Amino acid sequence: MANKTNALADLNADNPTFQTGRVLKTIQYRSSDITAANSANGDLFPLAGPLGFDDRIARIQVRGTATPALTSATDNDLGFWFRNASGTFVELDKDILWDGITLATGVSHPDLLTGFNANLDMSKTIGQLLNLGTDREPFGGVYLVLQTNTAQTATGPLRLSLAIEVDCATGR
Repeated sequence: MANKTNALADLNADNPTFQTGRVLKTIQYRSSDITAANSANGDLFPLAGPLGFDDRIARIQVRGTATPALTSATDNDLGFWFRNASGTFVELDKDILWDGITLATGVSHPDLLTGFNANLDMSKTIGQLLNLGTDREPFGGVYLVLQTNTAQTATGPLRLSLAIEVDCATGR
C-alpha cells in the first residue's frame, strides 16, 4: 500500500486553500433582461462582490442557455473593480481574467474562467493576480465585473445567467 500525496497542495504551498481549510461560496448571477435598446458599449455587470484580496475565483459556469445568445456582444472583459465613496465602480484591472473574448462559445466550456483564459494561474488569490498586498485592498472590497465593450444588438430580451465559485480565505 502506498500513500498518495496531493500534488496540487505540494506545488501550491502558498495557496491559502491548502493552509487554512477551504470554504467555497457559490454566487448565482442572473441579469435583468438585456435588449439592444438597453445595451451600450462599456456596460458593467458586477458578478460577485465584495471580495477580499485573499479570496480566489475558482470557477465560472454558465447556468441555462442564456449566455450563447449574447453573441453580438463580441468584446468582453472580466476583471476586478472597486466602488469609490460615491458608489461608482472604478477599475483595478478590468481585463486581468478575460480580454476581448466573445461569449458565443460559452456553453462549450465547463468552466468559463479557464475556458477563455488557459494561461490563468488558478492558484493565485485576487491580490496575487493584481500584484497588490492586503494593505492596498480597497475599503469595502473588490468586485468581479464583466464589461461588455460592444453593445448587444440582438433584439432579446436575453439573460446572462452564471454561477461564480469563490474560494474564500479562511485565515482571517
